[in-house]
Amino acid sequence: MAAQVSIRLATPADAAAIALVVRQAWADRVARDSSGHKESPEQVRADLERGYGWVALDGEAVVGTVRLVRHPDPLERGVWEVRRLGVLPEYRRQGVAHRLMEALLCQAFELRARELRLAVRHDQPKLLKWYTQFGFTYDPSLRYSTPNPQTPPPFVMSKKLEVQS
Repeated sequence: MAAQVSIRLATPADAAAIALVVRQAWADRVARDSSGHKESPEQVRADLERGYGWVALDGEAVVGTVRLVRHPDPLERGVWEVRRLGVLPEYRRQGVAHRLMEALLCQAFELRARELRLAVRHDQPKLLKWYTQFGFTYDPSLRYSTPNPQTPPPFVMSKKLEVQS
């Protein structure tokens, strides 16, 4: 299946499909108290207005997604957050998530982002290792910009980007 999956930038018209994919991708993997289970097209559109998103497509069907959003704190200049990576179950273990992350990282370099951050839920520590392949490291001193008040704080990982000049 992965051979026919393509990656492209998301548009606001993709918001409903992206929200659905996040909810479906997280349904069997993430605890019920995760805010991802309540993902809405409005939230997706708000993130896209402050950043970028990508969709993985099998034909016209969205089967995976990830977003790159400017950090909401103006004091965190050059910091961007990776949000809502999700791939439908039947497309997992085929490199789709990896390709989505590669597209996101290319955009981050083009933006001359100083740092990327992401949050890993407290009950998903196995994902910490997965993100290390992209150069992210766990930083216990960081706090996530939009933590879910219903859950323990997430692990925050960061990746410093070298700006080439």
